[in-house]
Amino acid sequence: MKGDPGTNYSVVEGLSALSRSAATYTSASVDHALVPSATYLISCGTWAGSLVATLEHSADDSSWTAEADTTYGNEVNLTLTEAGSGDVKCPNPRRQFTHISLVLGGTCVASITNVSGPLRYVDQG
Repeated sequence: MKGDPGTNYSVVEGLSALSRSAATYTSASVDHALVPSATYLISCGTWAGSLVATLEHSADDSSWTAEADTTYGNEVNLTLTEAGSGDVKCPNPRRQFTHISLVLGGTCVASITNVSGPLRYVDQG
């Protein structure tokens, strides 16, 4: 974990950048008892399929539920149809823990970086 004392953000490698086969992967979770909001930065380099990232929440860091809608102001998913990057913002977590469930439709070099801190969200763009 890296911290930025100027902004009070924590940056954690949620899923290391590796060549991954078609499967479902999960990022490291963010404990919202420690930080009020998180943004998940998702990147996919070499490409051979699809990528769908879904925000999930949990009360106990073990039983996960997909975020169903944007009622709380959270982004619920990200879909990439070619190599690139994007983010999923979680300014108002529904439960104590959140993470990303990443479904790869083919071999892809993918990674997730968790950025958490006191502000509403981090804009990657």
